[in-house]
Amino acid sequence: MDKKTLLIALVAVLAIAGSVVHLVRSNSGDSPRASTKPFEYLGSTLAAETAALLNNQGSVVLVVETMDGTKNPSAEAQVKGFKAGLGKSKGVTLKEVRELPRSMSEDPRFWPPQHATKLAGMGAGAKALVYLGNFPQSLPPNDIAALKGSQASLVVLGTQSPLVKSLVDSGVIRLAVVGKTPPPPAPGGTETPPQWFARVYAVQKAK
Repeated sequence: MDKKTLLIALVAVLAIAGSVVHLVRSNSGDSPRASTKPFEYLGSTLAAETAALLNNQGSVVLVVETMDGTKNPSAEAQVKGFKAGLGKSKGVTLKEVRELPRSMSEDPRFWPPQHATKLAGMGAGAKALVYLGNFPQSLPPNDIAALKGSQASLVVLGTQSPLVKSLVDSGVIRLAVVGKTPPPPAPGGTETPPQWFARVYAVQKAK
């Protein structure tokens, strides 16, 4: 990845983080207890989109990327919201939640060897494989082939990128919820979680 692409990705992440801070402050009066609510809503929306993708039938494996075993509060909130959102679907069940570990010493712009193969294999026996983790800006052909070979429909939550769009367009990824690059500026006044999601995130679906 060149420096310009990396800078754009970094700006996008910071802009989304800023949007979360704005949402929390505008709706909670700076209450720390409410700080995870945007991420819970994000997880519940991802669950609703996944259930719709499956026509409200089948099971789902949720995979959470972890860095050296470190707990990520935003990821935990997304999992909580995903479980709650999926619970509203009468025909879709959560088969299991699994962790896909990584090392902090690795370059975050790329996946380590076998990462794609491990991820794809975790969806065995399920209709959808939902991935909460860092998606790289580029993948070698063998990693793309590994993802394509997944028995379950691949769903990802991440940041908008040419790679994710190309994988959605080709059907390797069936559904992606991605942070806009960059998101529109936050409005003045209050902003509800649905309004925040519509402004900051976009849903991409394979045809």
